[in-house]
Amino acid sequence: MKNKKIIIIVTVIVFILMLIPIPTRWKNGVTEYKAILYKYTKVHIPSEISFTGYEEGWELKILGFRVAGTINDDEIMKPNNSEEQKNVGSILMEVKEDSRTSKGATFIIKNTSDEEYGYGPSYTIEKYENQTWKEIDTLTGDPLTWNSIVYSLKIHEEKEFIVDWSLGYGELKSGTYRLVKSDFRKINSPESRTYTIYAEFDIK
Repeated sequence: MKNKKIIIIVTVIVFILMLIPIPTRWKNGVTEYKAILYKYTKVHIPSEISFTGYEEGWELKILGFRVAGTINDDEIMKPNNSEEQKNVGSILMEVKEDSRTSKGATFIIKNTSDEEYGYGPSYTIEKYENQTWKEIDTLTGDPLTWNSIVYSLKIHEEKEFIVDWSLGYGELKSGTYRLVKSDFRKINSPESRTYTIYAEFDIK
């Protein structure tokens, strides 16, 4: 009888431990509460298509299966374990190793999905200070202007592109920055939304 009570108590304790979440807060506005049995994701991310300037939502998964929510994995902007890489759905962007200088860098974008995406040449640069990301000023104080060019990123395709930000922003001082591209859109899809991707990098 005593052993049975011990087993019940241990079982209850283990079950409670499986329900205790560990929070993870990403710099881009995604917060995850992950426990053994479930994962709750809360999103508050910048969005150019929202009148509030942010996209908000939530998702609940139990044992890896989505059971409820207003978002899905393709809409969650979430970094992987690399400091220099951010993942938006199935589009990845990262800084090419050893290409980074105070004047520019080479970036790599990868489409790991089964859909084709289109994007333009535009970008902005943000700096991480005081626990928040803030867009840095251009040399003129005005937004950069861009040609109306659309590039395609085919299914499972990987591309490199060079960014010389010294032309618009000047040389960057030491700190943590990220390149922001907010113009990714699915091709041959009725969906009208755009996707924003990020790539973090440090200037020393």
